[in-house]
Amino acid sequence: MAKRGRKNAYETVIKPRFDDILKWLRSGATEEQICKNLGISQQTFYKYKQENTEFSEFLIKGRQNLVEQLRGALIKKALGFDYAESKVTTKVVDGKEQTTTEITTKAALPDVAALNLCLKNYDPENWANDPQALKLKEKELELKQKIAQKDIWDGDF
Repeated sequence: MAKRGRKNAYETVIKPRFDDILKWLRSGATEEQICKNLGISQQTFYKYKQENTEFSEFLIKGRQNLVEQLRGALIKKALGFDYAESKVTTKVVDGKEQTTTEITTKAALPDVAALNLCLKNYDPENWANDPQALKLKEKELELKQKIAQKDIWDGDF
């Protein structure tokens, strides 16, 4: 028996616009902006995101490219890099315009904030804002695990 009634917004609004949504995700659009572009409420968007694994996976994959680009840019900024800067000048000599282009290689120095963020994310065991607090949390976790083990063996659940 065929379904009756109106099709839901996922089938009529969201699914046909996957290509547009992908472009928006890759350009860094928020889910709120995507909802506005689609003309649907955020509640509707989140409802279909929860109900359709196809849609939620699509959103995750759509952001992957942007995340990779951001990660690359952060690492590049953390390490520093060389770049070319061009300066175009135009002069009038003997009634004729002469255009010259001067290309200069410049260096962007490593950025301390980007270095800090990269190290905290890529080597969290050795880098933290507060190493003492990190050690305390590790000891606290060990203690909680010991207590949990003791409770299991004592029969307390």
